[in-house]
Amino acid sequence: MTPRRAALGALLLFAAVAVFAGTPPVAAPAGSLYARLGGTPKVTAFVNQTIERVAVDPHMNQSFDTVNLQHVKDLLVERICSLTGGGCTYTGDTMHDVHAGHHISNAEFFGLVEELRSAMRSQGVPLSARNELLEILAPMKRDVVQL
Repeated sequence: MTPRRAALGALLLFAAVAVFAGTPPVAAPAGSLYARLGGTPKVTAFVNQTIERVAVDPHMNQSFDTVNLQHVKDLLVERICSLTGGGCTYTGDTMHDVHAGHHISNAEFFGLVEELRSAMRSQGVPLSARNELLEILAPMKRDVVQL
C-alpha cells in the first residue's frame, strides 16, 4: 500500500473524535458517494468495525482511551454522511481542535488507515467509492497528525 492511500484512510478515523450532532438519513440520495458507500447501514458497519479494532490495538488506542466509543462511532457516521452527499450537516469542531493534544503520530495515522481500508473491504464497499472517500479525507491529515 502506498503512503498516500494509508494517509487518506486514517483521516477518517481521526475525524471520529470530532464533536457534532445529528442523525444521518436512513436512505442516501441516489448517485451520491454516500449511497455508493452503502448508505447508513454499510457506513455504520465499517465505522463500527474500524473503531472497535483501533480501540483494542495498543499501538493506536491512546487517542480513544477517554472517549465514549459509541459516541465516536455515531459522530463519524454523521461526518462521513456530511462529506459524501448523504444529507447530513456537520456541526462539530474543526479537526485541528478535536485532535489538539492527542499527539497522534504518522504511525498511528497509517495504522488507522489500514483498519479503515480493511473494514470497508470487508463490508463490500466498491474500490472506487473507497478511494473517493479516502481522497476527500486526505486533506485532514495536517490537522490530525501533530508530531
